[in-house]
Amino acid sequence: MAASWAFRSRGLVGSLLVLVFGAAVMFSAPAWPGGVWGQITFEALGWAVFVAGAATRFWATLYIGGRKRLTVVCEGPYSLCRNPLYVGTFLIAISAAIMLESATFALGILLGAVFYAWATVPAEERYLSETLGEPYLRYCQSVPRFWPSLANFQTPANLTVSVKALRNECRRAARWVWLPVLVEVISRLRLESWWPHWLNLP
Repeated sequence: MAASWAFRSRGLVGSLLVLVFGAAVMFSAPAWPGGVWGQITFEALGWAVFVAGAATRFWATLYIGGRKRLTVVCEGPYSLCRNPLYVGTFLIAISAAIMLESATFALGILLGAVFYAWATVPAEERYLSETLGEPYLRYCQSVPRFWPSLANFQTPANLTVSVKALRNECRRAARWVWLPVLVEVISRLRLESWWPHWLNLP
């Protein structure tokens, strides 16, 4: 019952955590005013993590698009870990915390990711085990859930790509591609003396 509620509410809970922690950071003064070079370092690292997350999502879509419920996909990013789409999403989200130089927002992202993974991944894996049977169970035994295993990497010489799945991923990307711009605006506002600094969170 609890797992069913969590599965249905996973998006809402994750969004609320991000909004609450995001608002707390938005009205806190920057904790580490490390000067120009500190800002450049965090911004460059944030962009690198953002690009890595976006690339991981598109790479995973090339392999899984339209095939998830039909066969065990165990090549490309799916030979490294079982949930590369979620790993990519997490990297995109954590890039915002890096650009904001905020441990508080990073904690909010981590809590949201843990809840979403707990509510979603076991349910998906139960469904795929029932649908795909023994091949999927063997896959789960040999490939880690999240942390990539580079030793497992394998990829075919040729790959059939679903154009529909790529279009869907591009539509999803339209929702998060603006994230660095929003983070940049918030970062600039927090530096202004007239901006309300009601909290003092790292």
